[in-house]
Amino acid sequence: MAHFAAGPVPRRVAALLGPAPVARNWLSVFTTLGLAMWTATAGMTVSALPSANSAVPLFFILHAALDA
Repeated sequence: MAHFAAGPVPRRVAALLGPAPVARNWLSVFTTLGLAMWTATAGMTVSALPSANSAVPLFFILHAALDA
């Protein structure tokens, strides 16, 4: 279908018909944007840990209660 993108089609349609974009790697920590991204990732992980700590025991308690 890429040959359709050669004609007079809208830019958005041509982008959909063209090849997929190349996957990008994670940024280096030694750049401002990279440091911000890694800090946000670490903060999100630390924020999700308390939820996991409460969800896992609750799952096992409910599983044990429903098996009895």
